[in-house]
Amino acid sequence: MGVHGVAAAGARAARVDPLLADRVVEALLLVGLPVAHGGHGPGVHLFATGGAAGDGCGDGDGVDPDRWPLTLRWLCSARLEDAAAAAGADSPWPRTRQVVADSVETALAELLPALGLAAVRETPEGPTRVGPADPAAAAAAPVSTVPPTDPAPHLPAETLAAVRRSAALAGLPLARHPRAAGVALTTCPPVPGAPDAVLTPGVPDVVDVAWHPSPRLPGAPAVSTAVREAMHHAVGSALTACGLRTSWHRPPDSPPHLHADAPGTSAASAPAAAAR
Repeated sequence: MGVHGVAAAGARAARVDPLLADRVVEALLLVGLPVAHGGHGPGVHLFATGGAAGDGCGDGDGVDPDRWPLTLRWLCSARLEDAAAAAGADSPWPRTRQVVADSVETALAELLPALGLAAVRETPEGPTRVGPADPAAAAAAPVSTVPPTDPAPHLPAETLAAVRRSAALAGLPLARHPRAAGVALTTCPPVPGAPDAVLTPGVPDVVDVAWHPSPRLPGAPAVSTAVREAMHHAVGSALTACGLRTSWHRPPDSPPHLHADAPGTSAASAPAAAAR
């Protein structure tokens, strides 16, 4: 049955604070992340702390449920979750799934406080715990605007397909238009000093990868910066774990850029290649 069936069973037994859960769901939708309702991913699975004891996560052990009443876990695509659950000792799938989940759950612990929720991740591979905080922390902030992009950029087909495969495996949504939330792709200029094999004259094989939140995300710098930075790093780690060839570029006069290019033949590409 895999992780999905276990998560759903835990969700039925747990008693989730509905008011806190509503606030967390609203925050997730503002960020642009899907919610795994009923424990069916991909998305963020919410359940009461301690309510999923025995599901293999160790939730509730030594944790004060009054301080952290809600626990969040990232559920990847059904393909990755099931492959990881059925994998043998030498399979790369469990590690791939763990890296993706760690990336998103760490981002949640970093960005949720900017949206008025207390959040913590006690251990590197543990879940994200959530508790109530200041409900007005981001209430008065102006609505943000999604950065303008070319509505129909020319993107290299092979690189675009590779990003789509990796995002689907991780369970991350792909932004289908400039105002959609999810993994967003745009063209980027050739990187100075990059090998000639990476660039095609006039049509770069490299694309710029970023995360677009919902257009309703509050535009206060503390909120938008926290979401952008946390999700940017999470997307880079998750897509790389799922076989995408990525690199970070840090121009002196702008924030870091995450670049992706056509799939290579390195060992890191094995999970994505197997998923084709």
